[in-house]
Amino acid sequence: MFYQFCKILFQLLLKLLCRYRVIGKENFPRSGPVIVASNHLSNWDPLMIGVAMPRQIFFVAKEELFRIPLVSALIKAWGAIPIKRGRGDRDALSKSLDLLKHNHAVGIFIEGKRNLGNPETMLKPQPGAAMLALKSGAPVVPVALINTNRILRSLKRVRVIIGKPIRFTDKTGLESPEKKEQYKQIGIEITQIIQTMYKNGRT
Repeated sequence: MFYQFCKILFQLLLKLLCRYRVIGKENFPRSGPVIVASNHLSNWDPLMIGVAMPRQIFFVAKEELFRIPLVSALIKAWGAIPIKRGRGDRDALSKSLDLLKHNHAVGIFIEGKRNLGNPETMLKPQPGAAMLALKSGAPVVPVALINTNRILRSLKRVRVIIGKPIRFTDKTGLESPEKKEQYKQIGIEITQIIQTMYKNGRT
């Protein structure tokens, strides 16, 4: 209930603040497990994606945000999953996989942190999205965010571009150095797709 209230409230806010547009909403699966993999430009991004999607997205968010009283309450209500950055967090992985097992949608910023440089060149992909995809079998929906770091500049077009679902097959079996390489290659593939969507969406 709180999630829907926040979603409606933020939709109204976006109409007042910027030229907001969602492209490709028909690509998003209406049921079943889904992994949303996106670029990351702004602290607004989880709300931007949440408003754009027809289903609730449970985002993986850095643990530090859960230490800020008001922010912690809001992101918990929004369905955020805390993760310890810079190291393998089995608890965050387990919670994400459990949500996917129960046919929910999990959101993850594939760069692992905000890209404060040139948004056309994404940061090195982190393995989280690939790990979830191979361990759960859920499709990955790539999402390109444009100008979400300029939401208060009303002349800028803020866009959320939703790509078609992609399925990845585990080709290595048990955990091994080859599996880590597979995570890396899947991450690169998803990143390249998002970068292409970003560049095409700006034209």
